[in-house]
Amino acid sequence: MSAETFWRAVAERLNAGTTVYVAMVVANTRGSPGTLGARLLVAADGHVEGTIGGGIMEANLVEQARQSLHAGGDDPPRLQHLVHRKELGPRRRETHQSSGLICAGEQTNLGLVLKPHIHRESINRFCQALDDQASQAATLDIDARGLDVTMDAATQVEPGMHLVDNEQGWRYRESSVNPLRLVVVGGGHCGKALAGLALQLGYWVDVYDTRSGVLHDDQWPQQARRHLLADYSELGAQLRHPAHSTVVVMTAAVTHDITALASVANIDLRWLGVMGSAAKIHEIRSQLQARGVSRKRMDAIHGPIGARIKSDTPAEIAVSITSELLAGRRGEK
Repeated sequence: MSAETFWRAVAERLNAGTTVYVAMVVANTRGSPGTLGARLLVAADGHVEGTIGGGIMEANLVEQARQSLHAGGDDPPRLQHLVHRKELGPRRRETHQSSGLICAGEQTNLGLVLKPHIHRESINRFCQALDDQASQAATLDIDARGLDVTMDAATQVEPGMHLVDNEQGWRYRESSVNPLRLVVVGGGHCGKALAGLALQLGYWVDVYDTRSGVLHDDQWPQQARRHLLADYSELGAQLRHPAHSTVVVMTAAVTHDITALASVANIDLRWLGVMGSAAKIHEIRSQLQARGVSRKRMDAIHGPIGARIKSDTPAEIAVSITSELLAGRRGEK
């Protein structure tokens, strides 16, 4: 469940007058079933949504949440450090506990109760910032005392999730600006498939095209933000948070690919790639060189992109590209 979907679900419950228990994975190590950003909501009416890793660990947490809500939900926010092994060493027993799972890794869960009359306004402000990540931002802070939300300029926040836990205490901080940002340049069948899969992987997705009809197709996922360009040369000026943006160029024509790439080639992006055959990539590089793009900047353009698997259909191509992106995110390249 993405942060956007999660906090909207929380806001919906609070706005309806329902108290909720929320749990989030705020730290984890490799192999843990709960990964950073995984989230779970337990409402006072019994509704459960999301996951923090499943199994007996999650079943125990849901039961604890229901008990807390039944008792009035006055427990303060707390961190729970869990180890997914049978045995804990003596030093680990002082700060951690067994999750009941024996898979691998460790995770830290943050749990707290949110009440309509106390937290509704703050969560609604945070959701407003999630909806408009171009012009405004919010920072959500949670510590042992409770939750607070402050509004910021979009360029003045550190995107993502951060946990500080030391002798002075702990504090969790989350920005409304998603640091995983995918820019899909070209809204054809492959672009649509890529956008849909990337949303499931937690990306904030912006799609750019020069064709109005393509962007207004009702088959697009609702959370894919679509932007109409008069020309692909406008792309660079339209990007927000470029340092956190992964840009995938896959337009309907190689000339459009070249124009789009030239527009962003000199911008410091997180990652830039273009879909196509080796012959197509060779032609693109030649044309970019003719336009004055430096060798260093051209070397930063990935292509052909995608994992080396059979990928002919839009769905297969989306899987291929996201596989490469995930490998890069996890330092496997």
